[in-house]
Amino acid sequence: MIRLAFVGCGAVTEEEHLPALQGLPGVSVVAAVDPRPERLRKICDRFQIPRRYAHVDALARDAQVDAVGICVPAGSYGQVVPPLLAAGKHLLVEKPPGLALDDVDQMIARARRGRAKVMVGYHMRWHRLVRQAKAVIDAGVLGELESIRAVWYGPRDDTDLPPWRERRALGGGALIETAVDHFDLWRFLLASDVAEIFARSRPGRRDDEAAVVSAVFDNGVLGSAVFSERTAEDIEFEVCGAAGRLRVSCVRVEGLAFYPAGGNPASLMARARRIPEVLRALPTGMRNLWTGGDFRSSYRHQWSHFLDALRTDGPVGCTLEDGRAALQTALAAVESATEGRSVRIKQAERHLIATGRGAAGQPSPAPASP
Repeated sequence: MIRLAFVGCGAVTEEEHLPALQGLPGVSVVAAVDPRPERLRKICDRFQIPRRYAHVDALARDAQVDAVGICVPAGSYGQVVPPLLAAGKHLLVEKPPGLALDDVDQMIARARRGRAKVMVGYHMRWHRLVRQAKAVIDAGVLGELESIRAVWYGPRDDTDLPPWRERRALGGGALIETAVDHFDLWRFLLASDVAEIFARSRPGRRDDEAAVVSAVFDNGVLGSAVFSERTAEDIEFEVCGAAGRLRVSCVRVEGLAFYPAGGNPASLMARARRIPEVLRALPTGMRNLWTGGDFRSSYRHQWSHFLDALRTDGPVGCTLEDGRAALQTALAAVESATEGRSVRIKQAERHLIATGRGAAGQPSPAPASP
């Protein structure tokens, strides 16, 4: 039995991680940490978690804990991760794994000196349709790749929103908290890093409530994305190649569709060909709906993978190095939105630019003249 604890009893712990773990064999959540007594009591009572701590040092001393899920704002990892690594706890760290590359590099160095496994929680890697899309791309069905397009709309109500989600400096906003998921998906799907990026953001009551990004990858593929924390929910991406395009809507049961080059997706024949694909997807999709849909199921599959890696001493599916790469792209996007120019990833700032013309209440600048 793997004995698991959580640091941070916020919304993602309560609504995603703990429900996803229910019913998984061979794991028991035995402890939780949160400095807010009322929040700690609520979560532990609801999920019947017996041991409750106000500080991470107490958890580090708990010899009856094998692994820890860390669900605190990314700017707090420097205080949370070191004592747990020193105590030999295995860690699943929510994304991104920090707000500065130097901090993540220190985390990587500490992890390498120990024997504990550390995985970054880019749960969308385990989404059913993302896995299917990855298989299609790796099989070469799309031919030579030319572009990828992404959309992530995750509306947030201002009511009871934690302060860190409101400010870029604390890790909130569309360019950090939201976009970093797709920056990791880009790398996961294309097996290539972003070389250069340009971004513009739109502030409102909060920093970076919406953002538009364009990018060029090391392999020459072009990328574009739109992110919003205000409009109606949606998550989709589209990968185009010389032999066709693959469109994935992550919020639909039958959301994966391939359109070969030269075909007309609106034709009667093309629509008819989609019917068997939809019927094949329905049983799995409907089963997932009973456990919260494919989005929540991705958390369940992520945890299942991490726990199996602990049991078998196998590799984790999203390393700290992976987490660092997506953060590096996000930091470059923030720099671009702030400075109004495209940014080469390898020349970007190593820390978060929290203020400037892209900050809340001020519009992003127009693109710099060539």
